[in-house]
Parts: sequence; structure tokens; C-alpha cells
Amino acid sequence: MSSAYVSGRVPARYERLVTKQARAARTSKSDLVARYVIEKSLETEFPGISFRDSLSGREAYLTGRRVAVWEVLAVHQETQSVEKTASHFRWPRILIKRALAYAKAFPRSA
Repeated sequence: MSSAYVSGRVPARYERLVTKQARAARTSKSDLVARYVIEKSLETEFPGISFRDSLSGREAYLTGRRVAVWEVLAVHQETQSVEKTASHFRWPRILIKRALAYAKAFPRSA
């Protein structure tokens, strides 16, 4: 995967926090900051989507729900209907549409 260089400055007290979190995550500060920037950009672009750790690594979830985007996609592939998928989860259709929009834009990470 190709990458681009992005630079920024943060107050020292936040750098210490990033250092602490990178150590806890067993990664470099650079990799952790890159993850934060990417995930926050995606959360801004796709409201209702957030990220968290899972057994298989970082995954996209519906914010405030315990369901990953890939799970919504799997149910939708079976039902072939936003309405039926929403009914399955007992959620508003907009949440299903948001998960599907993210999955369409980033199929490998859904």
C-alpha cells in the first residue's frame, strides 16, 4: 500500500499521552497517530461509524452499537433489503444505510 507523509504539531502534554498509548498498543507513535488520523477522517466522512479493537484487529462498528459493519453487511446480503436488515437489528434504516455506505467505500475493511 502506498502512503503519503502528513505532519503536524501537538502540545507536549499530548505527545506524552500518544507515547503512553503507543507503548500500550505495542506500536510506534507514528503508526498510532496515522491510525488516529485515518479513523477520525473516516468517522467524519461516515457519521455513525466508529472504530474499536476486536480479536481480529481494528474494526468499523456502528457508533453506540455492539455490531460491526461487516455483520450488518452479512445480514443485508442475506435479506437483500435495507428494510429487512433494519427490522432484523430493530434499528432505523439510516443506520443500515450508513453501514452499507461505509462498506461500499471500503469493502476490504468492512
